[in-house]
Amino acid sequence: MTSRYTVATMTPNDPASGPGSPTRGGLVSRLRAYVASFPRAVWLLTAATMVESTGRFMVVPYLSLYMHGAGVSLGALGLVLAASPVASVAFGAWGGHLSDKWGRKPVQVVGVCLSGLAMFGFAFAGDTVWLLALLNFLNGMTRTFYRPATNAALSDHCPADRRSEAFALNRIALNAAFGWGPLIGVALFAAAPKAGFFAAGALNLAVGLFLALVVPESAPLVLARRSAAAPAPGAESRPAARAADRASSGAAVAEILRDGVFWLWMAGMSLTWGAYGLIQDWLGVFLKEGGQEGWVYAGILFVNSLVCVFGQLPASRLLRVARIGPPAGLSKLAFAAGFLGFAFLGSPVPLLLSMFTLSVGEIWGSAVQSRFVPEHARPELLGRYMGLTTVSELGRALVSAVAGFLMQAAGGRAVFVMAAGVSLAGGALMWLAGAAHDGRR
Repeated sequence: MTSRYTVATMTPNDPASGPGSPTRGGLVSRLRAYVASFPRAVWLLTAATMVESTGRFMVVPYLSLYMHGAGVSLGALGLVLAASPVASVAFGAWGGHLSDKWGRKPVQVVGVCLSGLAMFGFAFAGDTVWLLALLNFLNGMTRTFYRPATNAALSDHCPADRRSEAFALNRIALNAAFGWGPLIGVALFAAAPKAGFFAAGALNLAVGLFLALVVPESAPLVLARRSAAAPAPGAESRPAARAADRASSGAAVAEILRDGVFWLWMAGMSLTWGAYGLIQDWLGVFLKEGGQEGWVYAGILFVNSLVCVFGQLPASRLLRVARIGPPAGLSKLAFAAGFLGFAFLGSPVPLLLSMFTLSVGEIWGSAVQSRFVPEHARPELLGRYMGLTTVSELGRALVSAVAGFLMQAAGGRAVFVMAAGVSLAGGALMWLAGAAHDGRR
């Protein structure tokens, strides 16, 4: 779909841009031209993601360590960690529906503010398991409401051939935060663990205010209603309008439920991100129990950030019109190799190399995975589809819960061997779904 913003047609590599053009004006001019080639809203959304993610990654990688240190058992900890992805699964479709009906902005603001309030709550929850689970459930509203609506907004604002790059820029912002957020977090965690929760909560609330005041609305149905400029219907016509809206929503749900390729893709994503979530949920605990210093875990996360920041955009540009199936599937071989490295390599340098290998697989797969739903869904259903992508969090909920009991019974090595197998299974399903999509395209 087209954006309501004008997208510059001249790119930094356009040989016809003429004398004095950005291609001949040096690196700064080329960079300015590249920035100008995207709508302003893309950069606003990317900035919001960077700030929100900085706060999140100051806390989330150390949340399991914090709760375990407060006296929560490993089995109970797995159930608490599963609460956040359960929230995403439970409310993801609803959030997607609301982002189509009410707009991207309200859904983004509600999601990020609920997560911010949950961050404050962690500072006071102690070892009360049910309260920690409730807070982590609310914390999951970022993935349930904020991120699907943000992804839908990015798709709204960009033409189809630039979406891969726009998603790459958003992922670069997220992964840059994944680099410096944990470094800030480990310092706060060592000095005053609760301070990180307050800082993260404040950043989330600031992002909510920024979205409400600065970022433009982009939902097609909302903009269409605004542009209609028709007189307000009489009271007698409102029931008919509501009935038509319900019928339209029911038809949309039926269409999505019949979409077997989408659900096969989501099964693969559920397994893949279930395994990937173990890096945040359990790798820090495993390394600490294995005698590794805290900086090793922070360094592993920094390597992931470094690879994603510098590698994601080139990978996305290279694969922006490539087939989706093969890269989505084959990239999980690198996931499996990285997880096996975590399981069997016990010194810092091999552990960092394992993360490098896994991260290469991440940017390779993400370059095409971010394109699947925007290319697959009809524009008027994009928010609903994006909301339903949170079904993949079900995999994280199940895998994280199983990992807690498995680590308690058999140790952390078994957890990351399991992660390797789960990654390969997820990659196989994504290859099949991606190949079916490629054949239809």
